[in-house]
Amino acid sequence: MSIIYVVKVEIDPVDEYTWDEWNTRLHIPDILAQPGFIRATKYKIDTREGEWSQYLILYEVDSRESLEAYLNGEAVVRLRADHYSRFGPSSQLSRLILTPTATVERAP
Repeated sequence: MSIIYVVKVEIDPVDEYTWDEWNTRLHIPDILAQPGFIRATKYKIDTREGEWSQYLILYEVDSRESLEAYLNGEAVVRLRADHYSRFGPSSQLSRLILTPTATVERAP
């Protein structure tokens, strides 16, 4: 069963456009190239004027084992270092792992 790896990014509005373009065109595809990563969906969180912009990136991963291999491998070190070197002072990140417990669909 697939799991969801969530990355929450808070970005200074001054760097938001540059970060968003880099994240969508380069960073997300680099992560999706890692074994087990299936797809990513990026959401922008509504914030108040003057606050840092916030995004959630949800990565679908085929298994917990694939995610653990990524989190313990070389690629995560390289990709996180790239993010920090470009946007470190103007960003804050946090991460979550979501494991499904139930799926409920509406009745026909």
